[in-house]
Amino acid sequence: MFDRVVSVCSLMLAITSVVFFGLGAWWILVGKMGQGDGALALTGWLLAAIVFAYRSADPAYLDPVSIVNAR
Repeated sequence: MFDRVVSVCSLMLAITSVVFFGLGAWWILVGKMGQGDGALALTGWLLAAIVFAYRSADPAYLDPVSIVNAR
């Protein structure tokens, strides 16, 4: 059950990261955010989306019990 909760939460965070990536790109286009700040924000949201999308696809990968048993 815990893996399902983590997987669903990770999926929600990945979707949120993609939404904020698009919002950041829009803010750059309309001039609410500078280019340097926007590049930093877009990079952060893109990396967060990739990490959480990978985490939601494989919920057992970072399970603490599996990490301990593997060593």
